[in-house]
Amino acid sequence: GRICYPLSSPHRVRILKALYQEERSFSDLAGVTGLRGGNLLFHLEKLLETGLISQRKDRGEYSITLWGCEALAALAGLCRQIRDDD
Repeated sequence: GRICYPLSSPHRVRILKALYQEERSFSDLAGVTGLRGGNLLFHLEKLLETGLISQRKDRGEYSITLWGCEALAALAGLCRQIRDDD
């Protein structure tokens, strides 16, 4: 449940992929994901709660954690495995 639930949303996966490339502000993430206001905040809070992302206190930018990178890599591997099994 710790890894499956946060990655069960395509929106949260999109956020992780965006943060994998670089740190981003809330408004940057809104632009990249198409999510707005409370909807984006909801998904960011779920990722923060599970430790997949962190937020810099000084500037407020979000970044992916090592755990987030590992979770994203595991998801990519699972998707490849499923695709290759077809």
